[in-house]
Amino acid sequence: MNLENDTFEMEIRQSEPIEAVLSTDTPVQMGDSEEVLLHHPENIEFHTARLPLLLNHDQAEQIGIVEGLRIMGNKLMGKIRLASDDKSQEILQDIKDGIRENLSIGYQVIKAHFDDLGRKIVTKYRVMEVSLVPIPADKNAGIGRTLECVQEKDDFFIRTFKQENTMSENIQSRKEKNIERERASEILSLANHHNKMDLGLEYVESGSSVEEFRSALLSSMESKPLDIQKLSYDLPKEYSVVNALRGIQDVSARGLEWEISQDLEKHQNKSNANAVLLDTRAMVGSSDVVQTSVDSQIQDFLQAKSVIANLPVTRFSGLTADLKIPVGTSASGFTALQTDGTTQASETDITFSSRELSPHRFADVVPLSYGILQSATPDMENFVRRTIANTFAQGYDDQIIGGSGSSGNVRGILNTTGINTVSCGGSDPAFANILSCITEIGADNVDLTKLAFIVNPANLDNLSTAVKYSSTASPLLDMNVVEGGQVGTMMGYPVFATTKISADNYLLGDFSHLAVGEFGGVEISMNPFFDDRRFIQSLNAIFTFDAVAIHPTAFCKLTKA
Repeated sequence: MNLENDTFEMEIRQSEPIEAVLSTDTPVQMGDSEEVLLHHPENIEFHTARLPLLLNHDQAEQIGIVEGLRIMGNKLMGKIRLASDDKSQEILQDIKDGIRENLSIGYQVIKAHFDDLGRKIVTKYRVMEVSLVPIPADKNAGIGRTLECVQEKDDFFIRTFKQENTMSENIQSRKEKNIERERASEILSLANHHNKMDLGLEYVESGSSVEEFRSALLSSMESKPLDIQKLSYDLPKEYSVVNALRGIQDVSARGLEWEISQDLEKHQNKSNANAVLLDTRAMVGSSDVVQTSVDSQIQDFLQAKSVIANLPVTRFSGLTADLKIPVGTSASGFTALQTDGTTQASETDITFSSRELSPHRFADVVPLSYGILQSATPDMENFVRRTIANTFAQGYDDQIIGGSGSSGNVRGILNTTGINTVSCGGSDPAFANILSCITEIGADNVDLTKLAFIVNPANLDNLSTAVKYSSTASPLLDMNVVEGGQVGTMMGYPVFATTKISADNYLLGDFSHLAVGEFGGVEISMNPFFDDRRFIQSLNAIFTFDAVAIHPTAFCKLTKA
């Protein structure tokens, strides 16, 4: 389509400009769905500073120009000036007489998406031309867009009423419409799932099949980063856990926190219709009634009692669906070449597997005395947050460290096939045993600078009294208790203590090779009759997460047995 500046080289004398509304954001029916053109400065581009004025979108019938383009109140405005030839002047007289008054824009879609109502929302488009047309579709504009969408080239659209076509030629059968609706719906669903809406719209408009779109989707994702379905909003600093819980019993108290809960419900089904979903990114220990800062990860919510939450694991927060993590391995083909040209380079064989994070649901009951939720002091906000956090922290560690992997439990590190093991042969750990663990991990090409130990508190005395070198003050464990569960260092590596690893068992590893996924929020419902005679109510809480060792060889289990 040739709409370069030279198309305006026609005789346009100082004709009277006519103010006109070129388009608005009124929804217009486009086949089986509606289309909305957004009208803000960031939504619209213009092919040229002055647009050609055509007759019925016919490039051979330019009758003037449109200038003074601007946006006012969700409307695209412009000033029309017609050419000086006889035909254009006749049209000008028709406009003055009120006979011709309807306009249509020709535009190129650059970016669009479908909203929850199934409407196509065009967020970026380029206006190419304006036409005088007989029948408008935009009834609110007065001078508006015309009825029917036709794609001409390169996503260029016009809407034109084709009166000469018969009813049978214009209207598809109900069956054909249903097939087309299903095709478009499936393509757009796949596109939305993989954040490829632009590609999906392209294939819907081109009439391509679902299979063709799947093939294009796979090709476009071959070199892309891992696709993670997760929440995209930032948690407002005004978020209050107490306000969220208060809204369970008092509907009139439901505000921001319940709006966020409703957003979480799009990806997480509630077991109780009257429950609220708490965003796990709410921090512990704020100095105000509401938190003054927000972290995008869950460890701040659980850090009061959890060891795992304070280790540098690979964390995926706010997941809304299963997540497969691709894992690649290879045997190096690095070969030294002889100068005589007799050697041949070996091949590097690359193999791929995957680790999967799937939702595992865990529940607990949190008793609260009468009146706690009626208090709005900073101390009470922090107390309620810590109470909920501590409820899950110990079970969080228990599952991730030693979960069985059956009956709904997470498969913990200690029960993962492929981790290294070292036995102390019935004795308490000695210096040589610790070195063996480090050696086992290092032999698997794991970075030895990022290791950490997890031990049971019952074994701290053994580790503190055992020495590296006989008859010297060189304890295996240098005690130095700090925040986050760390109790000291051993061989220069941090040591964390928790009862969620059984006594006489020790875990060493690079915890960046542990993937932890949290799904949605913490679901909270209220039981006002938990202990009604003592006026104690309870919060019934559900938390959903999973964990998997990405590379099991990055861990080593040391046992006394």
